[in-house]
Amino acid sequence: MPVEPDPIPPFEVIPDEAAYWWRTTQVSGAILHRLMILFILVPMVLVYYRYYVSSFLVFALIVPYGLFLRYLSELSVTRIIRKNPETLEHFEQEGVILR
Repeated sequence: MPVEPDPIPPFEVIPDEAAYWWRTTQVSGAILHRLMILFILVPMVLVYYRYYVSSFLVFALIVPYGLFLRYLSELSVTRIIRKNPETLEHFEQEGVILR
């Protein structure tokens, strides 16, 4: 069975722009980015109750969570373009992707 070629030309997603776009236009992106505040507030509460190690562990998870959000934003842009190829020019005009 022959495999059809991908009709979408290759493109490169700019991670920072994709994260901004995802955070400002998608509800899921906005919610997940706002949860980042918990990685700051929860360690403060844990220090107040003298759970220092737990506080450090929660605070240390902020970097992997930020990288995970960046990955999800790139994946979101890629999926939207794959589902709706006509949005390719829109994303290119906004500076989210490069061809």
